[in-house]
Amino acid sequence: MKELSRDLGLEGEVHGYLFKAANFKRGRFFAGVIDSDPRVLWRHRRDLMNSQGFTLAGLVQMARFMPAFLSRKRDYDLLDPHRVLDLDGDSAAEFSLRHGGEEVLEGLVQPVVTNLTLGEPEEVAAGYALTLLWNILHGVFTFRRGFGALASRLEESHRERIRLNNPARRIVIEGGRVKGVEVDGGFMDADAVICATTATTALKLMPDLPDSLRGPLGKVRYSACCHVILALRERLFPNGWYGVGFPRREGSFMNLCDNSVKSPYYAPEGCSLIHCFTYGKHSQELLAMEDAEILKRVTEEIRRYFPHMPSEPLFAEIRRWREAVCLSPPGMLGAVLEMRGRGKGEVRGLHLAGEYMYMPSVEAALRSGLDAASAALSTS
Repeated sequence: MKELSRDLGLEGEVHGYLFKAANFKRGRFFAGVIDSDPRVLWRHRRDLMNSQGFTLAGLVQMARFMPAFLSRKRDYDLLDPHRVLDLDGDSAAEFSLRHGGEEVLEGLVQPVVTNLTLGEPEEVAAGYALTLLWNILHGVFTFRRGFGALASRLEESHRERIRLNNPARRIVIEGGRVKGVEVDGGFMDADAVICATTATTALKLMPDLPDSLRGPLGKVRYSACCHVILALRERLFPNGWYGVGFPRREGSFMNLCDNSVKSPYYAPEGCSLIHCFTYGKHSQELLAMEDAEILKRVTEEIRRYFPHMPSEPLFAEIRRWREAVCLSPPGMLGAVLEMRGRGKGEVRGLHLAGEYMYMPSVEAALRSGLDAASAALSTS
């Protein structure tokens, strides 16, 4: 992300922010700073001392889990998934129970996995989950004016080459090579096509894919999410908190974050911009509801933990994501890596891009796009 931002003259827009989050356990919030920088941890040492929220048995489990987790720290690279390929066969839940225990799974791994993938640890491969945990400990970054700044700059830089509002209907493949793209009202001849969609959409766009590509793409899975954004006149969380997580055993159906903490451009001073992310089976339930019912359910749920939550926000937006975040289930990573190694060449001129090509992440999505563009240019 930083490399592309620099190339587009946006390096000043990328900045880090303090990731202070709270977990709700046993009837109260345990808040702490998530970081590996000793200087940051020292400044927030009081929070750190009060943030663990584990029982004595849980601390014993953590003492078993941390050596297993840290022993692979050099392998946790979102852009080099080969390093954790041996962990791709197990789920995050299986790894947590084997090397820690129930409290490690439910009190640490599940909240992290759910917050970052909107899925469950049983649905996510161990190697991917551990890499997410390691990376979040090493700082988080955002664009001061939102991620849209990157898309806007790309559009400005290449406006004459971009055709907006012209959706592709089918990528035509004949004789082992790309012929072009069917669009509304016509056909575009092409020597090279970059398919930068979800894996499920790619399969629909390319019904003539060979099995060597169709098989791995068919292993990709996505979480669902009913995403509710609430603008509030006042702070909902205590000062400095960015996120709030609710372990699934607490019975909630969502996690919360306040994007006003990320940048002063996200919301006026003293206000909150709360993002509510549902996960698991609860997402499917809410996706079937009308907007008014969703807003009512979400507001009532927030008020269970924050009684000062207003009954009506300044404004609210509801976004339904039936495919929200790539989960990287057990076995997917190995299948995709094998496809990258041999399968793509079976269709000349076709280049796949998407977060599923590496370890699902913003970094992976951007890197796969750059890879696809370079490959397309080198063969054109």
